[in-house]
Amino acid sequence: MSATQQDAFTLVQGLAADLSAGEIRLPSLPRTVVRVRNALSKPDFSAAELARLVGAEPALAGAILSMANSMTFRRAGRETTDLTVAISRVGAGMVQAAAMSFALRQLRAGAAFKQVEHLLAPEWRCSARVAAACFALARASRRAKQEEAMVVGLIHNVGRIYLYSRAADYPTVFDSEDSLHALVEHWHPGVARAIVESWQLPAEAAEAVAHQEDASDAGNPFPMLDLLTLARALEEAPVPLVEDTASALANRADARRLGLNASVLREHADALEETRQALGLG
Repeated sequence: MSATQQDAFTLVQGLAADLSAGEIRLPSLPRTVVRVRNALSKPDFSAAELARLVGAEPALAGAILSMANSMTFRRAGRETTDLTVAISRVGAGMVQAAAMSFALRQLRAGAAFKQVEHLLAPEWRCSARVAAACFALARASRRAKQEEAMVVGLIHNVGRIYLYSRAADYPTVFDSEDSLHALVEHWHPGVARAIVESWQLPAEAAEAVAHQEDASDAGNPFPMLDLLTLARALEEAPVPLVEDTASALANRADARRLGLNASVLREHADALEETRQALGLG
């Protein structure tokens, strides 16, 4: 067995042990994000109290204000610098989604992730764009809450991100990037599920990330999985979306189940970057 194969085997062996023991060693969610989530779990939470918590993290506060002042949420209202007004405007669900986006940005700044930035940069971009696509498709189909779909899009590739960060401890694995990518593709859904569960996100989110690679055209997956698989396909499609490609996407089983036709898909594909910016997804 070569050094590359031995390191890959060691990495996978350790990963399997971590998964079975429920000990995926991932940085925990930032304290502010946990506090925001706890506040939102109370039926009597107030926008003013939430604004106080959010205000503790300027980057998170700025993201929510930017979102509230975008055309997506502002409608006829004036721009605001008041966090309480901004939170009332975007709604509790979007505050939670913004908090998760903030958590991932914090994760990106970690030393383990910086070591493999050349591999992770495409994953961070993909995360933001798939999240924007999930948001747009959920809004168009009305089959799931758009803010929940956005979160699923944000974290759909967290398994890949984690695996690349772990691979940095086994330098020879990088001797064959094809082998590394094959390892990541095989393991990432299960790892993503473990991470999502450890973060105590909804079960539907864990199921969606776990089955994103094996959703069948037969069967009847739940809407969140359909939104994720279609969003991934939309994110990968060339822009502008030509008629043949739009028709092919509309003929997919997930698009048919969601009731989304070619014209709707073209509209959202062409506006994907605009949607990403409006949602403050970097």
